[in-house]
Amino acid sequence: MNKSIEVAHLKKTYGDSAEQRVTILTDVSFHVNAGEIVAVIGASGSGKSTLLHTVGGLDTFDAGEVRINGQSLAELSDAQRTRLRNKSLGFVYQFHHLLPEFTALENVAMPLIIRRTPRDVALKAAEAVLTDVGLAHRLHHLPGQLSGGERQRTAIARAVVTKPACILADEPTGNLDGETAKHVFASFVKLAKQEGTAVVIVTHDPNIAAQCDRTLVLKNGAMCESAVASL
Repeated sequence: MNKSIEVAHLKKTYGDSAEQRVTILTDVSFHVNAGEIVAVIGASGSGKSTLLHTVGGLDTFDAGEVRINGQSLAELSDAQRTRLRNKSLGFVYQFHHLLPEFTALENVAMPLIIRRTPRDVALKAAEAVLTDVGLAHRLHHLPGQLSGGERQRTAIARAVVTKPACILADEPTGNLDGETAKHVFASFVKLAKQEGTAVVIVTHDPNIAAQCDRTLVLKNGAMCESAVASL
């Protein structure tokens, strides 16, 4: 099976001197297959967000290896890592980070437009993804006119519209009530599965983790696998 994300013996520290250095990740190894949704859980401060930033090429690491679609991040230049992020990765955060002056349709089309996809093609692709998450009736609404759940579904659509190999999601339902979170997560699963996208979700919500294909626990800077829960 194609392993879209491969992490081996990852180590990450912060601090400029030996006295100040703090080790966040000591020995993290895991993989995520294409079309698989994996939850990462752990106590606050365990390094879950640091792990996502490192795997996503937004932060450097001290030792180990990260491969995205077979490409080693350590072997890429800064420019090459940026291209890899733009081509192969999608990001979803707890807060939607939508551009307030653009409609839902324009926000979702934006990553494609930045890639110089013709505007009409980008808008058509954005409309299709927004329809998939149940927002066909909200295409031309600004973020301020959308509910919290609608804004987060728009953010998920924006992450998926480029058809990335992998999506990294940091508490994507953490700012929503339980019922809304359930519907948003269902939209996420639908899009990821139909596109064969590998997804890593950092979450504190045991209900979300239980719906993922696998659950990984980050503890004391290392990773272990929890009980498997099927979608």
